[in-house]
Amino acid sequence: FCWSFDKKNGILSNKLNGSHGAANIMSKRADFYDFNLEYDVRVPKGANSGVYLRGRYEIQTVDSYGKDVDCHNMAAYYGRVTPLKAVEKKPGEWQHVSVTLYKRHLTVILNGTKIIDNAPVVGITGGAIDAKEFVPGPLYLQGDHSDADYKNMILRPAVN
Repeated sequence: FCWSFDKKNGILSNKLNGSHGAANIMSKRADFYDFNLEYDVRVPKGANSGVYLRGRYEIQTVDSYGKDVDCHNMAAYYGRVTPLKAVEKKPGEWQHVSVTLYKRHLTVILNGTKIIDNAPVVGITGGAIDAKEFVPGPLYLQGDHSDADYKNMILRPAVN
């Protein structure tokens, strides 16, 4: 288990130190359905991780700086929706992500730019806790791929 929390700076970190097998970290509450999640994330060069909405839909956390736009880039709905543009920062820099999941549609803002605009949620992604798409679920941070740091994580209910 390689997660740690720096209370002074408010940073939750996953440090694999070159090994695989760290645990995913999951919220205790499992009743999130329509919401906005904002967070800052920092990854090293070559990193690959993710944030799972309802425990089923991965928002990619990856070093994709300087790469062509792809459905596996930073803040993409992993393997399902290609961002509208590439606005990633260099590895080691903090990036701000705002994700709204509402009525099975997803909007993602990365570093102040809307990169996914009300895209339909079309299925679970690999690593999902289950395939129960029409029920609330937890948030979880992938911990078994590579290092990642998170801070300023705020979850708000999304209402019409």
